[in-house]
Amino acid sequence: MIRAVVFDLWNTLVFSPAGSPFQRMKELLRPEQAHLFPELVRDGMVQPHASVRAFLAAWQERAGLDEAQMDAMAQAFLAAGQQAECFAGSPEAVGAVRDLARVALLSNTQTFGLELLDRLGIGERIRTRILSAEIGALKPESAAFEAVQRKLGVFPGNLVMVGDSWTDDVEGAVAAGWTAVWVNREAKPRPDHDPDHPIYEVRSLDRLPELIQGLQDGMRCPTCLG
Repeated sequence: MIRAVVFDLWNTLVFSPAGSPFQRMKELLRPEQAHLFPELVRDGMVQPHASVRAFLAAWQERAGLDEAQMDAMAQAFLAAGQQAECFAGSPEAVGAVRDLARVALLSNTQTFGLELLDRLGIGERIRTRILSAEIGALKPESAAFEAVQRKLGVFPGNLVMVGDSWTDDVEGAVAAGWTAVWVNREAKPRPDHDPDHPIYEVRSLDRLPELIQGLQDGMRCPTCLG
């Protein structure tokens, strides 16, 4: 029995024409700073920071960030949040799924700049949010999925993960014993995986309520719903 459906945020429910602010940050680093990028990203995503400025200030001395870099990086985060949009039908799909099961958010993201959740109507539809920066773990790490299980008080077999990332969302969920739904808007070829563990696939979220209802009714065969 499916008791809760957990959504990824970026590129599953919402997207930003401005692109990833972390990618923009990488582009702004000088060659001698570039080796610090993986640590910088992980710190931003697994440690709580009060604001983007606080995050950058914590790295200013170690990374040798100058004021122009910090201004541009801060602007990248601001633009990503301001320009963020929901994929067509995402809020309605979440609402329909919420009529069938509990819903939650599990996102690899920072703690700042998330005002977009309320602006886009995601916040009012998904009250339970588990953010990597608050739990100190990133998908596909098992600790991220275990944090959701503890928060919701639900066993792995009763949980569904819905996300666009094969590695973070699908493989992470499968390893945790959850049901995985891959949001494959671009119709990418499905990577190899264990055929004994069904992985469901949708091209858009408007087909998700139908899929969840099927799982509630005992559907077992993984089906692409187009």
